[in-house]
Amino acid sequence: MNNGPIICAAAKYAYNKESNGVSYEYETIYKSLRSVYPDTIFIDVYQPSGVKKLTNYISSLPDHPRPKVLYIPFLGVISPTAFRNIKKIADVGIFYLDDTWRQDLVATYQTYCDWFTTSDPRFRWRYQNHISKKVRFFPFGYNAEKTILAKRPFSERDIDISFVGARNDYRHFVIDQIKKAGIDVACYGNGWPNGPLNPNKFLDIIGRSKISLNLSNSVQWDLRHLIKRPLSIARNLKSGKLFEQFKARHIEIAALGACQISFYNIGLEYIFEIGKDILLYPSIDEIPYIIGSLEDEEAERIAKNGVEAVTKYSYQNQFKILFN
Repeated sequence: MNNGPIICAAAKYAYNKESNGVSYEYETIYKSLRSVYPDTIFIDVYQPSGVKKLTNYISSLPDHPRPKVLYIPFLGVISPTAFRNIKKIADVGIFYLDDTWRQDLVATYQTYCDWFTTSDPRFRWRYQNHISKKVRFFPFGYNAEKTILAKRPFSERDIDISFVGARNDYRHFVIDQIKKAGIDVACYGNGWPNGPLNPNKFLDIIGRSKISLNLSNSVQWDLRHLIKRPLSIARNLKSGKLFEQFKARHIEIAALGACQISFYNIGLEYIFEIGKDILLYPSIDEIPYIIGSLEDEEAERIAKNGVEAVTKYSYQNQFKILFN
């Protein structure tokens, strides 16, 4: 099949701030896409005149084969008018990193795209009307080329337990509960003493970890936490993160060969065999018990099973399917 040119439209810098470093959209998604389709170009539509640059570039291309735009929004910067103009001359796909929490954006943009992605393993119940024809299941992924370089043999891993993710009051509370049980967790991300990680350093840390925690980022009502942090009550009431969602971290930890201990979300069993490929904690109070009772041999076996479970979900493999 002769694919038309692909244009990846997203923010080059995380949350459109250069001080935050290169974005996940650029470093991981775009570079993975380019490794499959080398002629793919990137246009930062979040820069001044970025949307105009996108439309001008597409207009300069031949009509056949028809160009393809992969738009990755964190804010809806492309207006309906601009979308209508783009759609006249190109196929438009929207790559959502969090559609389950961004249903307002999905509803706004669904008219103007040819298809859009969802990371929800049970997406069919969410998109049951005419919009269902446009949805493509794409449960995040990982850059296979970089992951294989970062993944160390289990016996050579020098970080016993890691957590990578932004600090919030609840996550801090969870880590404190684990530490009270005498278990140390190396934490990385915005707000932690070790600080944030760029995409390559992220791969390095997980690739060196024997066990990696995947902690919830949704609203939590643990009374012990709320008594210590009463402002969290107001944050909970304002938050739209009312239920657990499948995250990129589920795929990434598994692909990098760490034994993953995670919260549960509906549909997780569509990706992993629970207890074989991934371990789930029923409550945060049980995390120390799970870690303490886990022998290295079992952790290594679960880690290897996790790698196999997500092999087909590399970005490279999924993009081949998506665009062919």
